[in-house]
Amino acid sequence: MNNLNNIDLLWILVSAFLVFMMQFGFSLIETGVVRSKNTINVAMKNLIDTVFSIIFFWLIGFGIMFGTDSFGLYGTDLFLIDGYDFELNGFFFFQAMFAATAITIVSGAVAERIKFNGYIVVAILVTSFIYPLFGHWVWNENGWLNKLGFIDFAGSTVVHSIGAWIGLAGTLILGPRLGKFKNGQVKYFAPSNHNFIVFGVFVLFFAWFGFNAGSLLSFEPRVTSILLNTLLAAVFGGLGAWIVTLFHKRKVGVEIFSFGIIAGLVGITAGCNNLDTTQSAFVGFISAIIMHYGDIFLTNKLKIDDPLSVVSVHGFVGAWGTIAVGIFATLPENMTRFDFIYVQTLGVIVAFLFAFSLGLLIFLFLHKINLLRVRKKHEVLGLNTSEHNAVLPWVETIQSILHIMKTGNINKKIYEERDTEVGIVAKFFNYLLDMLRQSHAELKKSNKNLSLKAYKDNLTKAFNRNGLFKFLETKEGKYTLCIIDIDKFKSINDTYGHDVGDSVLVELSALLMKNIREDDLFVRWGGEEFLILFDNENLETCQNICENLRKAIEKNTFSTVKHITASFGVSGFKTKNDNFDMILKRADKGLYEAKNGGRNRVYVY
Repeated sequence: MNNLNNIDLLWILVSAFLVFMMQFGFSLIETGVVRSKNTINVAMKNLIDTVFSIIFFWLIGFGIMFGTDSFGLYGTDLFLIDGYDFELNGFFFFQAMFAATAITIVSGAVAERIKFNGYIVVAILVTSFIYPLFGHWVWNENGWLNKLGFIDFAGSTVVHSIGAWIGLAGTLILGPRLGKFKNGQVKYFAPSNHNFIVFGVFVLFFAWFGFNAGSLLSFEPRVTSILLNTLLAAVFGGLGAWIVTLFHKRKVGVEIFSFGIIAGLVGITAGCNNLDTTQSAFVGFISAIIMHYGDIFLTNKLKIDDPLSVVSVHGFVGAWGTIAVGIFATLPENMTRFDFIYVQTLGVIVAFLFAFSLGLLIFLFLHKINLLRVRKKHEVLGLNTSEHNAVLPWVETIQSILHIMKTGNINKKIYEERDTEVGIVAKFFNYLLDMLRQSHAELKKSNKNLSLKAYKDNLTKAFNRNGLFKFLETKEGKYTLCIIDIDKFKSINDTYGHDVGDSVLVELSALLMKNIREDDLFVRWGGEEFLILFDNENLETCQNICENLRKAIEKNTFSTVKHITASFGVSGFKTKNDNFDMILKRADKGLYEAKNGGRNRVYVY
């Protein structure tokens, strides 16, 4: 860097401060998008990649990117700059912020399942080699793509697409988050904080002015054109996203609209110094369209789990913005329009092949040394706890409440944190639980004697059909029904006699009643068939309970025949008009399928 006046240097430094704010913006967005159990982890990743990216960009990356050229491929000096060249200091300060941005983009694609230390390795390698090498080819005056006439003024491809293609490699090797794609369906993981997403976009919007206009590296009137182009592309990106929501959602989605603005900013970054205002607005508008449909294609068609839509927002849109320069910008000297588009497209393709292939090697290496993906139980628990031993009090309390709701176990209490808002909520919830337990005990005691004689089976002490139908008369809400049949029970009666068969029925009833919840109804339906009416409409939960009961029967040693097995058919409400007979019929079909499939199994119909 030579011949910068004080105003130019000041402009570069102010722009660098703005670009550094992008780290904060990306942190807010990523923290807002991921689930609450991973918010601390992604915030820490954005902080740690800032630290390691700047360290290794100073040690290695800056020299490779901007040092004296060798063969148009890499720099050979400017490693570990000593700080005595004041203008070079300012330039390094500005470019170090760009390097930090490039690796932060990767963070979004691999969020919620990568090991923290594995991500640090990625940050080091990207900012030491991958980003600086491609940056040298484009932004070093002797880089081979620069010599061809390739233009990427502020980094649609150099920064954003490079980060996105590495992120794509990471998400492919990591695989999707647990439960994202199940039974052919794409599960939507609700963001933890929509406000953070919006706040993050505001921060990025503001910081991007430094990202683009600062790349001029001088303070001159042309800065106003860059700023205006950046502004128009961003707002027209938001407009494009808004129109998309009108056609597909009918309501303005926070994520789509917010990401549309970012897509407009990414798209214009390559050509903000080369396009006019109308072209910039068009590039921003189309960027939002590409972002939306690109993300749908990746998620719904290719089943690629990209939590922050990094590939579509930064990869596809970055490529579009770079090629758009070739389509719309003023032609460089001695180049035809076809030549210009060809060079821009070549640069985009080279960026993809280079970054994606090296990204695959990095993530495959991390997988090989078991430094890539967290264990399943840690992913379920959340990376806040498993990677940092940090827990958000609200999350812990809500999870405890949800657990009580799902299990129906009102005998537990949730932790009360003293002198905090969440502690007050926990205390009030526990008070309600105490009242509910008392009411439940009194009701249970008053009804117990009334129902024993009229509604109980004399042999097994389970409810009989009359007891079931009486219960259904007052039953409110939905439930799940399980029908149980002892496998080959006729053979037991024929071999040992009916007394032994009755003994098996009694022992089986005692075993099942011992292993179900108090709120669930156990019924002898007739002969060797039993019903369990679960006070829970969640089929998956009830299937798990039935599976545990099946295992308990299989493992139990009976006093006469030693071991037996049973088959289970399970069904629940499919429509609001369903009644007991319909559910029983489906459960019976499930039982038939369990029998037909080899017995001793649970089948949900």
